[in-house]
Amino acid sequence: MRNHALTLALVVALGLASSNEAQATPYRDLCSSVPSECEFTGPLTPGLAVAVCWSRSTSTSRLLTGATCPSGSYPYAVKHGVVDPLTLIVTAFVPLDDACSRPGLCESGSLAPPTTWGAVMCCIEGTCWPDDDSCDGELLFCSNGVTNDDGTVECFDDQDV
Repeated sequence: MRNHALTLALVVALGLASSNEAQATPYRDLCSSVPSECEFTGPLTPGLAVAVCWSRSTSTSRLLTGATCPSGSYPYAVKHGVVDPLTLIVTAFVPLDDACSRPGLCESGSLAPPTTWGAVMCCIEGTCWPDDDSCDGELLFCSNGVTNDDGTVECFDDQDV
């Protein structure tokens, strides 16, 4: 019975994600309107294009499955994200450009150290730091980065690893 419910929830979620209504939702974008409810990710972020009901009291977004949102929640559009097939909770993403798509930001021609991380970084005039939520420059995603002794970030090109 549990597998049947899981399958049904997944089918409903996929159907909503691919419906014309979800593609052309009239609602405001959640990530632009309530940025704290979305996670920054790299450029290879799954597309979703769904309408959600966001609740301020619980800070959760659920798929909009009816004509309106339940009391206390508000409708928004989500362009990128994933849906939990059991709870219908949506995790929304903001895809960022790869740092290595910007000339001069990534170390090329050398192998990345074995202890690299993937994270958001803030870059200003060619110098990058780990993002601390107060970026006055451009936010980019670094797939293979290391933090230097001075706090700056060095990003290594994926192709060279």
